[in-house]
Amino acid sequence: MVKKQISAPIVIIGAGIAGLCVSFYLTKSQIPHIIIEKGEVANTWIKERWENFHLVNPNWAMKIPEYGLGSEYFPSKNPDGFLNKNKTIDYIQSFAKYIGSKIYTNENVNSVSKENSEYAIVTTKRTIKTNKVIIASGAFGDSYIPEINSKLNKSVLQIHSSEYKRINKLPKGGVLVVGAGQSGAQIAEELLENGKETWLAVSKCGRRPRNYRGKDSSWWNYEMGSFDKTVDDVPFEQRWGCSPHTSGSRGGHDINLITLAEQGLKLCGTVKNCNSDKVIFNDNLYQNLIFSDQHAINWAKKVDEYITKNNLKMPLEKINKDKRINNYKKNNITNISVPENISSIIWATGFRYNFNWINLDITNELGHPVQRRGVTNYDGLYFMGLQWMHSSKSAQFVGVAEDAEFLVNDILSKSMI
Repeated sequence: MVKKQISAPIVIIGAGIAGLCVSFYLTKSQIPHIIIEKGEVANTWIKERWENFHLVNPNWAMKIPEYGLGSEYFPSKNPDGFLNKNKTIDYIQSFAKYIGSKIYTNENVNSVSKENSEYAIVTTKRTIKTNKVIIASGAFGDSYIPEINSKLNKSVLQIHSSEYKRINKLPKGGVLVVGAGQSGAQIAEELLENGKETWLAVSKCGRRPRNYRGKDSSWWNYEMGSFDKTVDDVPFEQRWGCSPHTSGSRGGHDINLITLAEQGLKLCGTVKNCNSDKVIFNDNLYQNLIFSDQHAINWAKKVDEYITKNNLKMPLEKINKDKRINNYKKNNITNISVPENISSIIWATGFRYNFNWINLDITNELGHPVQRRGVTNYDGLYFMGLQWMHSSKSAQFVGVAEDAEFLVNDILSKSMI
């Protein structure tokens, strides 16, 4: 069957919040465009979050134009609350309807290529010719699981954290969560609270108190300018550490791995290797717990210094070293038998960009798009919503609209639509 061909002045690939924010500003400028989405609007939220997921930043940080806290459309009046997964999905989909753009859903983009000044976008349903393409296909990329997982007994269920939905979808038996970033720590906490025997392979990741000296930690980060740090302020290698442990569930709360261990969570070092009947761990648990604790202490010191410098009147509080870490100087868990002790593994091991479907030289040796605040070396080709695309908030509700407005202004300044 011959695919039909259409034309559009601008094509946005991806109907998540990044693509929708671009669509909002294009619509405000009365610039015609269409959006192509491989699934439904807010597809990543639907497909790649567990059911009890909550945003980590509070409601006041939802800086979506005409749709944030205080607008008639926002699903909560509580500035200090945290939207859960379902409310976030409804919120994004409602924003899409508010904008009113043409969105082709359940249509995957197979390739993007360029001939002269025109781009050809081949999807599963059609070919689209356009002068401008905005890639808003997701902040993280494809889920990543290290290849050592192939050595494990095939009877062990293995899923990526993006595939985990709820505890009753897992088989009976223990669970190993690999990776103690924000998702890994939150999932491990949920499994433990629901009665699952749970192990956590602890990577080097900080923790951050939910509240400190009278304010939410996200408020402090916003107030101190952490969200506004750009790629010019932070060296490349410092941008990609895992997000510190904290949670927006149950109204927002701390996550301290040692406290969870006292409640039954079994802590291990990072995964060293696997074979058919064992997962083997590195002897680095103690060092990684020290790193996590020191991160909280250093963060609190920055807040203290900011309070002093600005003469703020805030309650007194101090975060001291957690002496319980000394109990982990000797890591006794060197391996776990499978499937005897654990019947499933959740790999919370992050994501990797994959832009192989774009038939242009648009990435560097690390696979990251070559761009400057979304603007690439190709006239008419843009990116949106990437982590650290411009600032630390580029892929977050608190900052994505700023990048979208900049990008649309760049389009307007360079050409007549």
